[in-house]
Amino acid sequence: MNITLEKQPDCRVGAHIEVPADAVNSERNAIISSFAAQAKVPGYRPGKVPRNVIEKRFAKEIEEELRDRLVRDGCSQAVEKEDQNVIGIGKVEDAVFHPDQSFTFSAELVTAPEFSLPEYKGIPVELHVVEVRQEEIDSTLENLRERYAEFNEVDGPVSEGDFAIIDYKATLDGKPLTETELEVGALAENEGFWVKIEEESFLPGFAPQLIGLKPDDTKEVSVVLDEEFAFEDLRGKELIYEVTLKGIQQQELPELNDELAEKIEPGKTLEELRSLIEESMQNEKENMRIESMTNQIMQYLGEDLEFDLPEHLVHGETQRVVNTIVQQGQQSGMGDEAIMEHQEQILTNAADSAKSNVRTTFILEQIAGEENIEASDDDVRQQVAMMAAKSGRPVKKIVRELRDSNGFDQIRNRITMSRTLDFLRSNASVTDVEVEPETSAKDS
Repeated sequence: MNITLEKQPDCRVGAHIEVPADAVNSERNAIISSFAAQAKVPGYRPGKVPRNVIEKRFAKEIEEELRDRLVRDGCSQAVEKEDQNVIGIGKVEDAVFHPDQSFTFSAELVTAPEFSLPEYKGIPVELHVVEVRQEEIDSTLENLRERYAEFNEVDGPVSEGDFAIIDYKATLDGKPLTETELEVGALAENEGFWVKIEEESFLPGFAPQLIGLKPDDTKEVSVVLDEEFAFEDLRGKELIYEVTLKGIQQQELPELNDELAEKIEPGKTLEELRSLIEESMQNEKENMRIESMTNQIMQYLGEDLEFDLPEHLVHGETQRVVNTIVQQGQQSGMGDEAIMEHQEQILTNAADSAKSNVRTTFILEQIAGEENIEASDDDVRQQVAMMAAKSGRPVKKIVRELRDSNGFDQIRNRITMSRTLDFLRSNASVTDVEVEPETSAKDS
């Protein structure tokens, strides 16, 4: 078998494969013999059908089987000849049986990228010190008090801190917002909407303009949206709202005591509730610290590391990211028209994210290879058992599904990647950074 390899961009190697006539005839004879041993032809006993009858009756099937075997064997030998890590076979084309009985075809080998890892032990990272401040706990408790508050209806007028129940309709440039092509949902109009009378409620500056109103009063409220507003088409625009006050509610907060703690977390005192809140915040900040460490490590590894990526992997990952972005957009209220309007930006962002994800995977895989990090069969079995326990489904059913979808390799890969990240984090050079009190809740 004569195999010619040619390096191509995007982690591809072109392979031209020539199978000589004697190898083709040998394989053909083996296939014919196999057909002859199993074929059932009227008028002949099994295994006694003449060769010429087999060749004529099953010509198409023999040809297809021969082609498949020669391509499979040729690709296998091409993979062995290629000194790079071949991760897949791309398109096969130009498969031809020649008059001299030889066979040729071309195939595309997809290889893992070649690159040299930077030093990955002792990667410098800066992390915020994990500290839960008492004011953060107090703030959480205040939020919980508001959740358990009682409300009393009052006649008015509306004053700061009250909850106003309103109907409203918005216009943009004199045209009802509902009649524009913008899909902004409840921003355009609403009925029976509760808004607390404070500066940032609903839209900045909206609620304070309602102070002094009484039930059934109507007022025109103007709001200018800033340049960071969620809907890009409305940034810097002025919305005019016609607001009708339907009612006023005053909030009565419960006392912060053991009785409230019992309602929030049955069986717990206020002090025990504070401890639970502190523990939850501690865990959340620890997770944020780990995420920050991971991001800094991967940024360090990929900062000056550029290499070709397999095109089909990037394409597949891009599609996955696009699907995720669209799904998240739909869940947040974006309609199909809004999604189509931003499809170019979605595709650009998805492509960038996909390249980063695929690059990260190859970097982690190479580090895992260097450090002999891998997942054992027992690790995979334990993961499957956990999946079954979590979903409440039989292990055998999950095993069948994973086998059909090549899921075991995906589980093994996830475990390996997770352990590789654990290794990088445990070997990082960490510098702790104190957080200013006023930004601790946001940035720690």
